[in-house]
Amino acid sequence: MTSEVMLLNVQGAALAADSALTAIEYHPDGTATVRYQSGVDKVYLLDEKMPVAAMIFDVAEFYRYPWGTIFETFRTTTASRGNSVPLVAEAMVRFLGRWTSGADARANKLLPVDEGQERLNFAIYVAAMLQRYQQCIELSADRKGRGDEAVLTRALDMLRFETQYAGTYFQNLFLPLGTPPQKRPLIGESSPRLVQLIETLLPRLIDGMSDALFGPGVLPAGLKTQLAEVAVGSCLTDWMAPGVPQTGVVLAGFGTEEIRPSYVDLRIGSAFGGIVKHQLVSAGTPSNAEPAIIQSYAQADLIDALLRGAQPGYKYLMFQLMRQGIDQLINSVSDEVAKKDAGLGKSVKQTFSQAPLALSRAILMAGDDIARHAMEMRVADVVNSSPPEQLAEHATKMIVLSVIEHELTGSQSVAQPILAIRMTKGRAEWVRHSM
Repeated sequence: MTSEVMLLNVQGAALAADSALTAIEYHPDGTATVRYQSGVDKVYLLDEKMPVAAMIFDVAEFYRYPWGTIFETFRTTTASRGNSVPLVAEAMVRFLGRWTSGADARANKLLPVDEGQERLNFAIYVAAMLQRYQQCIELSADRKGRGDEAVLTRALDMLRFETQYAGTYFQNLFLPLGTPPQKRPLIGESSPRLVQLIETLLPRLIDGMSDALFGPGVLPAGLKTQLAEVAVGSCLTDWMAPGVPQTGVVLAGFGTEEIRPSYVDLRIGSAFGGIVKHQLVSAGTPSNAEPAIIQSYAQADLIDALLRGAQPGYKYLMFQLMRQGIDQLINSVSDEVAKKDAGLGKSVKQTFSQAPLALSRAILMAGDDIARHAMEMRVADVVNSSPPEQLAEHATKMIVLSVIEHELTGSQSVAQPILAIRMTKGRAEWVRHSM
């Protein structure tokens, strides 16, 4: 795991990360060992002249290669990487697709690819999609957890919606009247390699995994066919199932013809059939309206509390309490209605069965925005007025909060030393800090 911070103002940018790495080693007997290692660099310089740097969190490898090795291969084999941060990000994703599909001979010579890894990535993706479908069934079922055909069909509709439209099914329930949901961006196009992979593996994966997950014969053949269609459609969108291992990749720096820094925040999952499953989380540059951009990533509970007023665990507890309270209120109302009209009471309960989840999420998101604005302003004033040389120092101090927290609790998943990079137009400097 890791803890990271990005700070940008109109003059400069800084990235900072701790140096702990969590690795899981799988053994032939089916057991696994968790290993912690400190002193690992997670900030990399992709372009020295502009400059542009990147940092990674969560999964530390891609196609079984460390990201540092992949970034170096990208620099070595890609002469034209673009003249801005967004273009460098696009060039990097294209490189990953060419390399993993075998289209880049030079990259494959430097980093040979295991032929079975592509099939494994595709299998993991399908398994994660089916796990998401199982979650949709749980959300669609009534309190008794019935799995009848109507529930299975509704859950499939939810999954189809999420793979093709931005946001979750419940978030889109509260769009203003007449506002259409936003289609997910396409991240690639079909190819003979992708078609062959789907035709060879998908039917067998859907059949075997669904029987293992739900039990033999629980899902009808027609529904399995529809699940396969959803999987095919999702391959080309930026949707990634929650269970897919992902690497957070944050790029920041300057463009050739830009005097203000910018950033791009990506989530990269896996690659198969020439498609790199990735998602653009956010991107931006400091402006007059927002002169300071402050972002924290991964294990940053104390940093989040400093910036946004509460730790994630507290927010989750509040979410569950709100959900339970709204659920009890709706049940009380429907029970009162049922005393006079049993059919109407049942209809009220069914109509608002998903309201507790959706309302709680909407309230929490609104409150989070208000708290974030109020708390970040205190830090934003400091970041906005700081000269570029001090940005790395401020970012490092925030990481120190996470290091202290994990040392006090005996956790080894965040550790010193802390590596930071500060960037101004045409210049990048490394800063390493040990407490």
